[in-house]
Amino acid sequence: MSQRGRPKGSLGKQKLAEAAASEEQAPSLSSLTQESMEDTPEGSSAVTNRQLTDTLDASIQLIFSELQKIRTEFKRAIEKNTKEIAGLKAANTQLKDRCQSLESKLGELSKIQLDQGKSINAQERHSRRNNLRIVGMEESGNEDCVKIAMDIFENVGIRDCEIDRAHRDGRPVDDQSRHILVKVVHFKDKIFLMENARSALVQEDHYIVDDLTRVDLTEKRRWRQQVYDLHHHHGVRLHFSGGCWRLRGDT
Repeated sequence: MSQRGRPKGSLGKQKLAEAAASEEQAPSLSSLTQESMEDTPEGSSAVTNRQLTDTLDASIQLIFSELQKIRTEFKRAIEKNTKEIAGLKAANTQLKDRCQSLESKLGELSKIQLDQGKSINAQERHSRRNNLRIVGMEESGNEDCVKIAMDIFENVGIRDCEIDRAHRDGRPVDDQSRHILVKVVHFKDKIFLMENARSALVQEDHYIVDDLTRVDLTEKRRWRQQVYDLHHHHGVRLHFSGGCWRLRGDT
């Protein structure tokens, strides 16, 4: 009887298992080669360079990402500021237009006020047309201003001058007599008195002046020194009438 056995050159199951276990435990050639390369100076340098490269790449990516964020935020901020600036420019344009409109209206109102002031002053000047003032006449307790005025007018050259009214004007002031405000009936009498009172009353303590409005009185005083210089240095005589200084003979 022939005996059956393993083919020549074949391994048993136990031998195959042992061979597989030994292969798993044994390191691969490539890993041994890599480990052997890392153990050398050239291999260690290559690993370090690769790590640095990876680190730099990661840092660059991080920096680029942060720069992109900053760029995006900066762009948004610029857009926001641009809109705000545009809004401010529009508001500024509106304010300029409004200021120009207000300046124009203010100019118109100023002109209207000036014209009204001139008109009011002209009306007041007309209401004082027949008025004049006696300045420097001492006050007394029971004085008759009409009689005082008539006596002074007679000294100037008008007898029985028709007087509408006469009275002291203004608040009492210590050591200073108030003016006597006189309104004559006829304007021609006032003209005569104004033209002749200076020479007729030159020796007296009192004198006669026109009853000017506040505006006209301010204008008269404004040029008083220049009028004085013209008269005393150049012989030019002026008189104040209608709110301004005029040459003698002009109306």
